[in-house]
Parts: sequence; C-alpha cells; structure tokens
Amino acid sequence: MKSLIILGLILVSVNLRSQNLAECGMDDNPIFTLKESIFLTHYLDGKQLKNHDYTKSKAIFITGTNGNKLGTKSDYFNQIKEWDENGEKIATWIIELNENEQMISGGYDIIITYWVKVLSKKRKNKIIKSMKQNESIILEK
Repeated sequence: MKSLIILGLILVSVNLRSQNLAECGMDDNPIFTLKESIFLTHYLDGKQLKNHDYTKSKAIFITGTNGNKLGTKSDYFNQIKEWDENGEKIATWIIELNENEQMISGGYDIIITYWVKVLSKKRKNKIIKSMKQNESIILEK
C-alpha cells in the first residue's frame, strides 16, 4: 500500500512538471513568468539555482560553445522540452549580475547559459555591454 501511494505521488509530480514545462517559453520576453520561475526552481539543482527566486528576473540567454550566440527564452525552453522527452537535462547555468553589471546591461538581472562550455570574464563583459547597445545582435569573438 505504501508503495502505491509513493508511486501515485511520483506520477502526479511528473505530470505537474510536464504541465509547467508546456507553459514555459511561450514568448521571448526576457522577464520570467511565475510559472517559468517555478519550473526552473524544480529543474535546476541548488548549486545552479543559487537558491533564488527568479520570478520577474530579466534574463540574457547565451548559447554556443564559447557563449558567442545570443539565444531566446523560447529557444531555451524548447531545448529543455526536447531533452526532457528523453528524460535528460540540458547543460545550463545561471550567472547573476551585480548592480553595476545590471546598469551597464540595460537592466538585466541574470545570464542563463545553455550548451556553453566556457564563459570567460571577457566574454561575459562583452555580452553585458552589448545588451544595452543592441539586444538582437549575435555576439562575435
């Protein structure tokens, strides 16, 4: 009987996670919705998440091996959805910006990397500076 209850709870939690994921990345607004923030809280581990609530956080999405491509929120969540179908997670990380970096970037709070192997300080600074100038550029080396 105990195992049936545990199995039921697992199935309910998996179903809720899938429903939440289906409602994530519906647009490319860089500000996270409550549902997107809740999903990330459950998707990322504590080390990646840094135990913060990212609701209403404005995010820069960066991809590419060296972090040289500007991504979008919908691309990010589409990657998660694609890998989630196989029970896998994507390689992702959250980098919080300090007050000065937020000001330079034009009000962004975090950088979310996905499929980035190395994000150097120099690249991070270039990303931050480029966001205020033109959000739609692809970052060059």
